[in-house]
Amino acid sequence: MNLIFQKQFMTNLFFSIIILVICFTGCQKGIRVEMVEGVVTFDGKPVADADVSFTPKTEGAGVPALGKTDANGAYRLTSSQGGKFGKGAVAGEYEVRVTKYIDLDYVAPVNPQIGDEAPLAKPKHHLPEKYANVKTSELTATVKKGNNTINFNLTK
Repeated sequence: MNLIFQKQFMTNLFFSIIILVICFTGCQKGIRVEMVEGVVTFDGKPVADADVSFTPKTEGAGVPALGKTDANGAYRLTSSQGGKFGKGAVAGEYEVRVTKYIDLDYVAPVNPQIGDEAPLAKPKHHLPEKYANVKTSELTATVKKGNNTINFNLTK
């Protein structure tokens, strides 16, 4: 009787462990992201060192994704998934902004005094300022399942 109980216990334990392993490996994948890459150009020339931001059009219907262009204007998105980073973006509709700052422009006080507030820096845009805001950029993107190539040809 004791031997039958031990076999049943071991069988149940074995299947419980299998189920837990399947659950945890499936649960660890997180949000499914699709590969998104492309090229950013301005007046036909590649834009290096620009930040490309994808914001879901509908709140809660995706995860923001970010990328940075290389010397050839090429970017690849990565999105945050519960503290982990994955290559790409969740499938869906996005508003897009592209920013590149040349330097910061500000006026410092002539005779600063202790307790004076630090001057606020105003960013100087390399691209037209409208591209720095998802509401004014007029740039949108649709990420579909699979590999996505999404290019942005910016103009003045």
